[in-house]
Amino acid sequence: MSDSTKETKQKILESAKKEFLEKGFSAASLRTIASNAGLTTGAMYRHFKDKDALFCALVDDAVDFVIKAISSTGLDFHKHELNPVGKEHSAHEKEAISAIVDYIYSDFDAFTLLLTKSAGSTHENFLQEICDLYTKNVMVILDWMKSQNLIKNKIDPMTVHVTATTFITSVAEIVYHKMPREEAEVFLDNMQAFFHFGYMHMMGVNCSEE
Repeated sequence: MSDSTKETKQKILESAKKEFLEKGFSAASLRTIASNAGLTTGAMYRHFKDKDALFCALVDDAVDFVIKAISSTGLDFHKHELNPVGKEHSAHEKEAISAIVDYIYSDFDAFTLLLTKSAGSTHENFLQEICDLYTKNVMVILDWMKSQNLIKNKIDPMTVHVTATTFITSVAEIVYHKMPREEAEVFLDNMQAFFHFGYMHMMGVNCSEE
């Protein structure tokens, strides 16, 4: 790709981001995006086949990161820990959350697009899909821990669904409310502690034995 082509694509993406943030995916105008990038609509199509391709180019990296971050703390991650319900695990949870927060604030606009401007696009169900992925991971982990006698109680699927979805939604809240970075860290630290000790109780694990 030539430098001029890269520069043109970057102008298109900058124009598209502005348009999507202002109007949302459905109401965004390709004609406006092209005009603000100094191009005709036809010329823009040589770089992006349609409006959805433009939107995806702006958010796909963020989607991939979140999927990988959640998957990396799945069953294999827990199997390698000496105590999957102890202090070490809690510290790893905090590290994983911190990495996600770092990424969100490195590209806050991408998450704003995904969570508030994506209706009508390929990623309009992003939040629900991430909630479903996280719920599935948690369910698999809990089943494994019960089979290994690491926890006393089996948690019912609906409770797992609601708590897992609520945790993911709490992360999304930092975007919905445009929280300053420092406030977001305190908020998510509180949420992590709330869910960690809540799960300890539901699993029948004595928190003093962590």
